[in-house]
Amino acid sequence: MIHTKMSEFASCEPTANGLLVSTHCLYPSFEAVNVFVVGYGDGFIVHDNAEAARLVWMYGIDERSFKRTASHSANAFDCKMEGAQIQCEAPSSDWLWAAIASVANASSDAARAAVGKARVSTEVSLIQKAKAIFDGAAWNPETKLDFPFPGSSGKVHSFDLAIFSGGKTALVDAVTPHHNSIAAKYLAFSDTPNQPGIYKYALYDVELDQQDKALMSNVADLISYKSLEGTNGKFLIQ
Repeated sequence: MIHTKMSEFASCEPTANGLLVSTHCLYPSFEAVNVFVVGYGDGFIVHDNAEAARLVWMYGIDERSFKRTASHSANAFDCKMEGAQIQCEAPSSDWLWAAIASVANASSDAARAAVGKARVSTEVSLIQKAKAIFDGAAWNPETKLDFPFPGSSGKVHSFDLAIFSGGKTALVDAVTPHHNSIAAKYLAFSDTPNQPGIYKYALYDVELDQQDKALMSNVADLISYKSLEGTNGKFLIQ
């Protein structure tokens, strides 16, 4: 019965965890979300085999933190959490496609939310450490968090940190090795016009992919936290 219902789908194969169905939903890594279907009485149970939990573990997010975030995504798509697994019951074959869509969307959304939360937390921590360096420097620069700066398009971008001294301004955005971070910060820097006395820096702590470095270097100067740590930071606007 499951094979008959799944026959129109491109990818459907039996596994030890149930019948695997590859969906069009995507994880933050751009991998397709796979769900698994098993018979249960007269109906079916659809689950993600804890794939979202395993994916976010690679970003340094533990299972407990993931489950707190994932429960909101599961509820939003009428699913439930069983351990680190996202599940949905289909009482009959008529509800099977709806259950598959619910689990796939919930799993994708849970991974996206968990990774996004971790990324923002990492960026905030990095900026706070950088700000402490400037705030403790003898040359006494002024610093502001979430500094608004108008772009060439007319859109106002909020930079993580701005440093002011002697009529010069350094705009700093923290970047992490994640495509959402790279894309968002690239757009802000690329839309910010090059002006005398305005410096643009992409600050990172975890090593970036060479392609991401090449992309960011087109719109800002890359600087690692290690090169900033132990200095007074004045070289950024000299």
